[in-house]
Amino acid sequence: EDWPRGFAVFAMALVPDREAGRAICAGPPLDFSFKELRASVQIETEEPRSGVKRSSAPAKEEGAEAGASEKAAAKETTAGGNNSSGLDRKVVIRKITTCVKLNNNMLETLNGLEAALESAMYSPLQNLQWLDVSFNSLSSVDAELLKFVQLKALYLHGNCIAKFGSIQRLQKLPKLLSLTMNGNPIQSNRIYRTYILGVVPQIRALDHTSVTAEEANEAASWYRGHVRRMEVRKEQLRELRDLQE
Repeated sequence: EDWPRGFAVFAMALVPDREAGRAICAGPPLDFSFKELRASVQIETEEPRSGVKRSSAPAKEEGAEAGASEKAAAKETTAGGNNSSGLDRKVVIRKITTCVKLNNNMLETLNGLEAALESAMYSPLQNLQWLDVSFNSLSSVDAELLKFVQLKALYLHGNCIAKFGSIQRLQKLPKLLSLTMNGNPIQSNRIYRTYILGVVPQIRALDHTSVTAEEANEAASWYRGHVRRMEVRKEQLRELRDLQE
């Protein structure tokens, strides 16, 4: 699928100054899938399969952006159906990249992803909402991901994540609503789904399956018990070490 569930394609959000005749909408994903990328820095020299990569010439960026917006111009009327002059008013639409596809590559780490995306899109830390890094060779939830606090959808399925420890890092992505982790070694653990929903309770879809209220409550209860059990275990280990000393 080209867009994650729950995302409205080209959904427009008008800027506060409606009289300016400008609107902002999500542009198509920047698609760097199946590029045999081994490092994030290669994004800087690769051309996407789809989507529009940020211009490398700063002086021309504004003009190019305006030209693209003009082509996408739409007509708007007031809430009553017509504006005061009785004429349709043209709205200039500015498309912003919010989605990036890096799936089916050879990435073992996401080090340098922020800098690489700066060369491909505007303000990635602010604008990136959906990232697909599925079917790579990632062995953990890379700390680089935590910089993108606007992420709402993150695809990590089909990687090499084998330990639950790094999953806790996702707690630092407060807006994350959709996550995929299936196809990783951790999926074989019987507590896989419960653990993830307990660690990241705001998730509404895991592995393309909606999370029910009942499932979320059960996971939250289980995770609270799990934390208490881990604290007791650590205390017991400390006491054992003290006795041995």
